[in-house]
Amino acid sequence: MRVFITGAVGFVGAWLSRELTACGHQVVPAPGPETMDICDQGALVRWLDHPDGPPDAVVHLAGMAFAPDARSDPAEGFRVNVGGTVALFESLRTLGSRPPVLVSGSADVYGQPGRPGPIDEDSPLNPRHPYALSKLGQEAVAFEEGVRYGFPVVVARSFNHTGPGQRPVFVVPAMAQRVLAVRAGQTSSIPAGNVDVRRDLTDVRDVVRAYRLLLELALSGGSSTPLAVNVASGVTFSIRSIVEMLCRLAEVQAPIRVDQALVRPNDPPELCGDRSLVGRMTGWQPQIPIETTLRDMLIAYGLESGPAA
Repeated sequence: MRVFITGAVGFVGAWLSRELTACGHQVVPAPGPETMDICDQGALVRWLDHPDGPPDAVVHLAGMAFAPDARSDPAEGFRVNVGGTVALFESLRTLGSRPPVLVSGSADVYGQPGRPGPIDEDSPLNPRHPYALSKLGQEAVAFEEGVRYGFPVVVARSFNHTGPGQRPVFVVPAMAQRVLAVRAGQTSSIPAGNVDVRRDLTDVRDVVRAYRLLLELALSGGSSTPLAVNVASGVTFSIRSIVEMLCRLAEVQAPIRVDQALVRPNDPPELCGDRSLVGRMTGWQPQIPIETTLRDMLIAYGLESGPAA
């Protein structure tokens, strides 16, 4: 299939392009944000109106992905996350095309869990900050377009994911770089924020495999109505345990120093996703152990000699 991807130049987009290409699919990447504003419907129409024909499927990854960015500039967060999604669907309608569309959503729409245990797709939605609200708005647009105009839509409510190439504004790559700074003798401690919160963490390479399987299912007619699907590991790790694993893999010893500037108030103590639905639909389950993810990240971010086994 020919898959058109917005946000193809980003962290998840780059890995998804590799996954799709390796499985025999053709990828048509959208221009990056320096070249095309995701809210520019005219530019989207020109991109989608490809000489080789319309897309067989579309993946919508473009938008604001880092929650603190949306807190700092909520208007821009809503503009690109909600407005960009409207522009994409309206551009497809302009061209008379109704391909399956996978929208990269966020588990942040669930907010604070109302009960212990994994969060499934029927759990209440309770977004608590601008980023989460913008992602809920994005979902609403996608579902409305799907119901009103007949788009097969899948919203992937992805829980935390990480891997080589992720920007160090996110917690795991930030910790990897701080551990490497200890190894290089640049510091003797590791600053961190809420180290005892627990998060569901999946390798990005597993996440994009789930996206591919959901796309293939949608293209085969296996998902005819708009649907939200969790993409999660179902296993949580504390930030403290992540730092300890990174230290062991990098063969360093250093204390964690809580930096109040990095502490997020009202951070949920634990977020864990129920992955039953995506498993039933596609057979997907995570395959990459967290130690492999962390080792690969340390190497990608500059670990020169091999980490400890």
